[in-house]
Amino acid sequence: MFVSQRTIWHHVVVTNTKHNNTMKNTTTDQLAEQARRLAAKTQDQRMINEVVVGTRISPWEAKIVVEVLREVYFDTPGNAPLRHGQILYTCVKTEAGAGVALKDCPMTSVALSLIDPADRDLKDAGTLRQFRIGRLCEEAREQDGLLTQEDLAQLLCCDARTIRRDIATLKKLDIHIPTRGQQKDIGPTLTHKGVAIRLWLEGKEPQEVARHINHSLRAVERYLNHFARAVYCTGHGFGVLQTAFALGVSLASVHAYLDIHHEHKNSAGIRLRLAELEAIGQAHHESGDAKKGALLPNAKPLKSLKKGAKQS
Repeated sequence: MFVSQRTIWHHVVVTNTKHNNTMKNTTTDQLAEQARRLAAKTQDQRMINEVVVGTRISPWEAKIVVEVLREVYFDTPGNAPLRHGQILYTCVKTEAGAGVALKDCPMTSVALSLIDPADRDLKDAGTLRQFRIGRLCEEAREQDGLLTQEDLAQLLCCDARTIRRDIATLKKLDIHIPTRGQQKDIGPTLTHKGVAIRLWLEGKEPQEVARHINHSLRAVERYLNHFARAVYCTGHGFGVLQTAFALGVSLASVHAYLDIHHEHKNSAGIRLRLAELEAIGQAHHESGDAKKGALLPNAKPLKSLKKGAKQS
């Protein structure tokens, strides 16, 4: 039987298309399976398994127990143990002058999130590295520490030239990385958090913000969530310590969010997003923040890291 060239070509195209679609589906399934297996290795999952075996309750009930344990014992700022993916790292204290030799600088130990669940949302290696650079530097500074470019190169298994190139790329996006050599010129409004919140206040939606700063949507939503809750709590009588306890973040993080709010309090963006800020803050306040903050006595308001900034 004679088969035309066109028929053969159509058969080849259809076969290849099916094969490519199968490969794409297989790759997607494999990535999902890898993420599931990694999640199963976390400390939380280990505790869930222990509770299920020890008490014979369901995995869903065990998950609630673990969440309650974390809230009761580990949400106090500064008292939490290292989480899955975190390491303890020694770096220069923020009080060290820029002209002081490293060997003569006072040092401090900081907890750094080398691996975070939000990392799984970023597929490109370069974008993921830049995201981690920002996170590590901000975490260190919130604990009165400063990382050098050499620290970042060691933590992320690359050379210092790659780190310098990434920092320059982020600077083009108006994101300034608080390393030891630059921290004097960098306020909270110029960090990842500050830029994300500013773009949101200017009218961009979280998805647009995430694309603009090469961040995961999960991380951007976390910044906005904490910002709204910090502003709401301090605006309804909570001190900085109470707010940090309610949110489960550091005191420095609360200060940073308040400084960002102070910077933009008279902007059109705040007026544009006021209803959303109130709604987010009130929802969390009623569902748990109020009860957590009430566990601490009303702390005396602490001075903000930024001169002249006031609590809202």
